[in-house]
Amino acid sequence: MGQYTFDDFDRYGLLKPGPWLILVLLFCAKTWLLFLLSAASRQHGADLMGLFYPDRQDFYLGLLLGLPALALLWAQSQRHKGGAAARLWQWGRPLLLASWSAHLVLQIKAIYLSHGAFHWAPALMLMLSFWTGLYLLKSHHCRTVFEPVTDSPEHP
Repeated sequence: MGQYTFDDFDRYGLLKPGPWLILVLLFCAKTWLLFLLSAASRQHGADLMGLFYPDRQDFYLGLLLGLPALALLWAQSQRHKGGAAARLWQWGRPLLLASWSAHLVLQIKAIYLSHGAFHWAPALMLMLSFWTGLYLLKSHHCRTVFEPVTDSPEHP
């Protein structure tokens, strides 16, 4: 962890998630965000949902797959207390990778069912999914922020 400055740590001495990881968490919870947006705009909510999730079953799967990201958003604010939040946070990267993989399968299935017809919304989501996966797989910060925190032994 030698490459981080004091500003990269919170007041509890834990490495802050950083803006890219927060964006990845929000992207993985995109179905929940879309659900909130469609509920807020009652008149156009069904059209908005149909644009991103033409199959209702995929929408429900998206809600289910977004739960790990929502749980991790909660856990990142509570991990300094230890307990369940800290343990959940340590499993964050594998949980996000599993959720991302399942989302990717759903997106590829939707493209397959549309016989490869180009639409902007699925294309944008697929591109963002690839960038998300690249970040989760390659980012050193992403690996480091989810590492368990060990207390260093005190010296007499």
